Amino acid sequence: MFAFVTIALFGALAQDPAPGGATARPQPTYELSLHENALVRGLEVTIGDLVDLAPTDAESMTIASLRFAAAPTPGFLRTVTRSELLQSLVASGYAAGTFRIRGATEVAVQSLVAAVSQVELIEHATTVLEAVLQKEGGDVEYELASPVRAHQVQPGRRSQEMRARIRGGATNPNTAVVEVEILVDEVVAKTVPIQFKLRRYHEIIKTNATVPAGMPIGPEYFTLSRERLDQTNGLYLTSMEQVVGKVARRNLQPNQLLMLSDVAEPALIRRGDLVTLIITKGRVKIETQAIANNDAVRGERVNVISTGTRASLTGIAEASGTVVIRN
Repeated sequence: MFAFVTIALFGALAQDPAPGGATARPQPTYELSLHENALVRGLEVTIGDLVDLAPTDAESMTIASLRFAAAPTPGFLRTVTRSELLQSLVASGYAAGTFRIRGATEVAVQSLVAAVSQVELIEHATTVLEAVLQKEGGDVEYELASPVRAHQVQPGRRSQEMRARIRGGATNPNTAVVEVEILVDEVVAKTVPIQFKLRRYHEIIKTNATVPAGMPIGPEYFTLSRERLDQTNGLYLTSMEQVVGKVARRNLQPNQLLMLSDVAEPALIRRGDLVTLIITKGRVKIETQAIANNDAVRGERVNVISTGTRASLTGIAEASGTVVIRN
């Protein structure tokens, strides 16, 4: 909306000197020729957009650069009358009698527009998105979440440019919003949010052959498979180092994605093994022989039968062939 200061003095508007013996009014300093139509390039309407000023001097150039009002929204029209023009000049500190207004009785003001294409907007958005994704790291694919339309803004008196940034400074797990700002004469005229869908991937170990339970496993039985992160977010194994030296905890089928629960450390003690049983109580340490009743890896519980007393005891597998009971 245009806001103007209401004034009472309009007698100097296009007036000639008084006739006969009457005292003549001072001659206007500047003559303003009001246009019939005005196309505005920037975000503001200036006096110079509405009129031609004569004579041309430093002061008239200052007057021409005065802000009259905000430019109309692209696609809309605003009319400005002589009275509104004079009100604006008086509000800027000039005397009404300084000006003689000629030409049209009112001027139709519109904003000149230039189209910003979908291609331009998407290019700016994807450039910023790719830079952020590279900084964040990871294997990520993206696509537009919805169509992007062209926008119309003023071309600017000096410049029109774009800049973009990720909303919130970072991407979300499955989405990202890039805000593309269209600047007219270095002022943000419009902000266009562009939303992307993200698909994140990671590598998971997958079997390429049948692996029986208890079998020692190595890289020859597996390959790395690229999988959607949001579909495989459990305790999956993601590097070969996690399986080397392990054994299959259960039968593994070909093309099976490997989880932590599918592998185990090799058993230090197997059922039926003759083991050394070490029993400690305070400073007392007793070593004897026993028979293991179950397989166990390091740190697991193992039940044994003492060969001397036939007592059933439970200890911890500490090393190959060694079970420890601590009190």
